[in-house]
Amino acid sequence: MPQPAEPLDDIRIVDLSRLLPGPMCSWYLRGLGAEVIKVEDPLRGDYLRMIPPLGGDDMGVWFSAINAGCRSIALDLKSDAGREALLALLETADVLLEGFRPGVLARLGLDPVALQARFPRLVIASISGFGQTGPLRALPGHDLGYVGLTGGLSIGARPDGAPDVPGMQVADMAGGALTAALRITAALLLRARTGEGTWLDVSMTEGVLPLMVPALAQTAHHGKAPPPGDDVLTGALPAYRVYRCRDGGLLAVAAVEAHFQAALAEGLGIHGALTREAIAAALLGDTRDAWAARLAGACVTPVLDPMEVLSFPLHRERRAIRGTGDKARVVPPVGGASAWLHEAAPALGQHTAEVLREIGWRGPEAP
Repeated sequence: MPQPAEPLDDIRIVDLSRLLPGPMCSWYLRGLGAEVIKVEDPLRGDYLRMIPPLGGDDMGVWFSAINAGCRSIALDLKSDAGREALLALLETADVLLEGFRPGVLARLGLDPVALQARFPRLVIASISGFGQTGPLRALPGHDLGYVGLTGGLSIGARPDGAPDVPGMQVADMAGGALTAALRITAALLLRARTGEGTWLDVSMTEGVLPLMVPALAQTAHHGKAPPPGDDVLTGALPAYRVYRCRDGGLLAVAAVEAHFQAALAEGLGIHGALTREAIAAALLGDTRDAWAARLAGACVTPVLDPMEVLSFPLHRERRAIRGTGDKARVVPPVGGASAWLHEAAPALGQHTAEVLREIGWRGPEAP
């Protein structure tokens, strides 16, 4: 299929955020063609730079993957010169993205309300754990805690008591990055019609809540919470679970509908009820990949480990993952060109002089 044009190719994002939620939001927007200028503290920069494992450039590999194609400028936002340089940069920007705790930007002399008055076309997106208002606004937090407040940890099957830690950062990525990217693109669309920007309050906790809509609707209907693992999609259905095979490999069995369950039973040679015990015993008769090939028409797939994911034919043929070795990269699933994916992530402040020169900054050189 032909690649679509990049819809944000004339949009400039100024990103003050660190770690995962904000930079991942910029990653998605970069995939849509936006230019991203990453503003970092001149002493430490984005903390993700230092989180191991480190690549050959002594840069964290998480940072390198997420921040490829960005430009980095170092500004001390606690200084008058740093703030003035940022304000000059915002004259050229479409979006300001930040992930400080509520109130921090205002304490730096960059109150979003004042910025909106000064730059009426600017879209400001503030990502925080609990939102800009409410009783938890000032508290610190991390992904696990945000998900816990939505009920997302409580509903899955947990035979050993407490639920497991999710294998991916649900609140950071879905609640924060994806929600912010969606709202930013919608705000830019609205600005195209009205000429006015806006200030977006993106709560990572609230961003996870929509993932719980079915479970919460069911709870409201029954007037009580479902027991953990008691729903069709949380572990109660034997044909919707993860099972181990003869070689120790795992299969995701997702035969929800009756006709898929019939195909599963036929493929496994089960003539009675599709119980957990019957499915588990049958799957011990062969290897993961043999069963995955035999049962593909019954909504059964192998559970891949990350090393297998990097070379999986589906991802490679659709070019969802490109490059090899330590250059392998996931492509944002938003279309458009992605040559930037294999650009090196910027060194701290690498583009400071270049960007300030482009915007005609006449004040003291940053920081």
